Amino acid sequence: MLSRQKHQGLGLVELMIAATLGLVSLMLLASVMGYGIGTNSNLLMQSRLNEELKAVSLLIGRELRRAGYNANSILMVADPVANPSPFRNSLQVSAYAGEAADSCILFSYDQDADGVLDVLAGNENFGFRLRDEAIEMRQGSLTCTEVGWQDLTDTGMVEVSQLQFVLNQVVSNNVTRSDVTFTITGHLTDNPNISRTYQETISVRSYD
Repeated sequence: MLSRQKHQGLGLVELMIAATLGLVSLMLLASVMGYGIGTNSNLLMQSRLNEELKAVSLLIGRELRRAGYNANSILMVADPVANPSPFRNSLQVSAYAGEAADSCILFSYDQDADGVLDVLAGNENFGFRLRDEAIEMRQGSLTCTEVGWQDLTDTGMVEVSQLQFVLNQVVSNNVTRSDVTFTITGHLTDNPNISRTYQETISVRSYD
């Protein structure tokens, strides 16, 4: 007689164990993928915040370095009494009403290099301030307390919690200069836990 071969398949218990293990594996995989997506999203948001605040910081630093510049500086040195600089003593720190002290700075410089402080076409008065969690740029000859400044940051993406300017007079070799230290702190509007602070000190050698 021919012997019959018996084929044994998986029992119900084995199938249930295998299904459970498969389900657990899928859950672990989904968890890892979700963590990776969340991490990448946070990194992307941090990058956007860094780029926004860094760009504003670079702009403020670049403009402050020009404060007090006068193309007629040679004439000023030769005869300061006869050739006073219209850009001298233009560096001022104040604040918009209701904002933190020293959160606004005003200054001027000879942008077109003609030795004249222009206040109409090609206005040469500049400044930055904090207002309603946004950094603004001065327009025309507006003061720190007047409206009409232009937004530099978008509160829909970034909220600025701090903008501070600190002035220090430094005397070196009988020459006085002004050092301006500015600090910017901001966070993502949708995630206040993601924040960034920039600080820089600028030597304003053209101030006097």
